[in-house]
Amino acid sequence: MPKKYYRIVSKGDSVRRARIVAGLTSADCAAAVGVSRPMLSSIENGAGTSVTTAHKIAGVVGKTFEVLFDIVDAKPERVR
Repeated sequence: MPKKYYRIVSKGDSVRRARIVAGLTSADCAAAVGVSRPMLSSIENGAGTSVTTAHKIAGVVGKTFEVLFDIVDAKPERVR
């Protein structure tokens, strides 16, 4: 299986803001997505996540993937 050279990360504070606007606590949102509350907190704070989890979060808070997440190039620099 080829290595992936990208990370899916929250755009700034967008996930947290969308969750709050949707009226969800972190515990409620995490349960709806199927992750732990600490994992949701990590994602809100910029930790990478899977495409599947990112899409689940977007669906739960009523936003699109593109509004909430960035795809960041994570390919390591080649050392000469």
